[in-house]
Amino acid sequence: MAQFLIRNSLNTQKVVKCGITFEQVTPKNYEGEPIWVVELATDEPHKNGGDISPVFINLTSLDTLDAEVEKAVETISAQIDWTPLEEDTRAPFVYSVYPTEYEVSIDSYVEIVIKDLLPSAGINIDTIEMTINDLDVTDDLTITGDPYEYKLKWSPSIKVYSSE
Repeated sequence: MAQFLIRNSLNTQKVVKCGITFEQVTPKNYEGEPIWVVELATDEPHKNGGDISPVFINLTSLDTLDAEVEKAVETISAQIDWTPLEEDTRAPFVYSVYPTEYEVSIDSYVEIVIKDLLPSAGINIDTIEMTINDLDVTDDLTITGDPYEYKLKWSPSIKVYSSE
């Protein structure tokens, strides 16, 4: 069994230990690939009293493992008493910008890193908008990262050269 820690971004003082186990099983009279049984569990008490039940994931492929574990951790986290919660008082901020103001060429892409420091509810990527020279390029952004640090990248789809 491996262990990992869960932390609520609005309570930076509390950390909860969670265990994860993997077992590959082949049911009787089963033809095909074995099934992976993944169990996530914690000894942390339920916020309403009693125990938090383990979460079981059954997978025939490990392709969706990350997403399934993320859902299971959310299920467990929702049952934990995270109080007292800290207030998110700081807005997200631009950490870095590329290219700098004087390094722009026709082949440049634009890359911006946005951060939100803890305690934080995180950055809502659905509210991110980007305009360049009064042109809305929001739908053309590539966004990677997590709710506390996102990298926004925009590459112009058409390069316009002028002889003027």
